[in-house]
Amino acid sequence: MERVNNNNVKLFSLETYNALTESIAKAAASGDQDAKDDLRMLKRATDSWHGYVNVVDATETRTKAATFRCEGEEYRELVELADRERRRSHDAAISFVSMINRLCPLYSVPDKVFLGDTNDREEVADFCLDVAVTLFAEAKKGI
Repeated sequence: MERVNNNNVKLFSLETYNALTESIAKAAASGDQDAKDDLRMLKRATDSWHGYVNVVDATETRTKAATFRCEGEEYRELVELADRERRRSHDAAISFVSMINRLCPLYSVPDKVFLGDTNDREEVADFCLDVAVTLFAEAKKGI
């Protein structure tokens, strides 16, 4: 399944993600300790991308609910906390995008998992959503 973001740009290459996962897993299965570490990093990266989507959803819900039960300083503090949490999660997602793309040539995978610009925070955010939706759709096929 190929998804594109609102700008009609494909940002997540499922094919490359699968090829990288397979290549790292083969190396790890042969006893390569670095590959085992890289496989764990790929898992943490994927968790981070899913986590960013979850944080965005949760902070939006929390902020909307707070408009009905908080006001003044309490509301501002809640919004600031939500914004910090979202930014930390987004920064982690960006770091993992860069790390995973750097792994591709090390495992003879010619393309990149993230096809956008790591300096464009919106593209990374769209990528995270693409990862979540695409991998969910792929998992549903197996049900």
